[in-house]
Amino acid sequence: MVTDSTRESLGTSSSAGRGVLDAGFQVLQAISECPDGCGLSVLSRSTGIPKATAYRLAEQLVGLGAVQRVEQRYFVGSRLAALGRQWQVAPMLRRAAQRPGRVLAALTESMVAVCVLDQGAVHMVTGFNGADVFLSAGPGSDLAFRTALAQVLMAARADPAPPPPGYTGTEWRRIRTAIEDNGSVAVDHFDVANGVCCVAATIRWNGGTDVAAIGCMSLANRFPPGLPRLVAHAAREIEKNLR
Repeated sequence: MVTDSTRESLGTSSSAGRGVLDAGFQVLQAISECPDGCGLSVLSRSTGIPKATAYRLAEQLVGLGAVQRVEQRYFVGSRLAALGRQWQVAPMLRRAAQRPGRVLAALTESMVAVCVLDQGAVHMVTGFNGADVFLSAGPGSDLAFRTALAQVLMAARADPAPPPPGYTGTEWRRIRTAIEDNGSVAVDHFDVANGVCCVAATIRWNGGTDVAAIGCMSLANRFPPGLPRLVAHAAREIEKNLR
């Protein structure tokens, strides 16, 4: 519980409650950035909160289980870690993709993944037939951007941006033009790894401002016929569900 003295330290205006919350999150942020523990002096200095107030907030968070104190240092607590594990990338997209993703995986007998691009990194929203294991075991970031999934996500960016890691400007312009000509569908003919082909299609929602991609990864010696059409159809079904 936030004490009266803490409120006084943070101000007594109508926005005091929000100020306490903001200060609490500043404390949590500062502690999370110190894997070896955060002492009170560092906590106060990094947040700009007076020591007495920082101490009260930290101790209140300890009482809630969001922070743990070991001797004189503060660490992220078990309750905060448990809450973090419940975080989902694009939960509405995950829901909308369930049936189209399962149908595509069953029809093609392949791994299927739905991904988004967040702060320059590809994040999987949901996967089928072992796609989560396959993608998590993938190689370094430069090679990851060679996948058809990453290509359609990067090509859909509205802002002018440099080529993704591992591409020359000329190569990326050629790939982007091919994706546009194919109706926002990218095809990887064993370019990333021998025996693995990938087809991905763009998913747009929120009036086209948000972009995701669905990709089908096939472990086969030859490219399955009709795969681009099936993947594009799954993308359109997901868009319908999002609407």
